[in-house]
Amino acid sequence: MNAVRIWIDELTADDLPEPYRQIAQLIGVKNTVSLADALGGTHIYLPKVESALRSLRDRKIRQEFTGYNYRELAHKYDLTEKWVRAIVAEDATNPDQVDIFDIIGSQSEN
Repeated sequence: MNAVRIWIDELTADDLPEPYRQIAQLIGVKNTVSLADALGGTHIYLPKVESALRSLRDRKIRQEFTGYNYRELAHKYDLTEKWVRAIVAEDATNPDQVDIFDIIGSQSEN
């Protein structure tokens, strides 16, 4: 890596073999060399960006859910209503969520 550091300012994307060349065109030569230095020799799978952003999208859907706006959310996020219902239902299984029946049960014990 020492030789590369000496030449890093002269290195261009065209000097690099594929797949480095394509990566360098996206994130720059210096960042590509840093990435190769840190992860070189490792197989890396990058899922589609939609997959990477799915948890954020789902969290936003749950935050915006009002109890009856499945259709609106489906349209906004380009999903089916069924898919929005599944996302909202996942939140219902959150172990930190308080159930109304737990509250009623604890009040009747007092």
